[in-house]
Amino acid sequence: MKVINALVLPVLCLSLIIGISSCKKSGPAEAVITVHNSIGNPVAGAIVVLRQDSVVNPTTGIKASVIQQNTTDFSGTASFSFELEAVLNVEVSKDTLKIRDFIKLEQNDIVAKTVILK
Repeated sequence: MKVINALVLPVLCLSLIIGISSCKKSGPAEAVITVHNSIGNPVAGAIVVLRQDSVVNPTTGIKASVIQQNTTDFSGTASFSFELEAVLNVEVSKDTLKIRDFIKLEQNDIVAKTVILK
């Protein structure tokens, strides 16, 4: 009986540790877009749009659009936060300059991307 009790406690402790460590926090998926000009200086006042258009739910047929817009600050950065992971189009424009790219957001992570506005 003592041998069984001696085995039960370590097994229970190990199960508890594995259970706690396998819990994944589900925080926001964040993006930080930094915009530089062709000579490497930050671009303040650029409009940054992150979007995913026309995602259709296969079950309901409902179309969903994800879009957020922000303006870069003095250091050329714009920050975004989304509830879920996604692959989004990045559109940056200022005056007559415009560039397109994409970014893949990860749940509970901050993804940084630098774009060069030419």
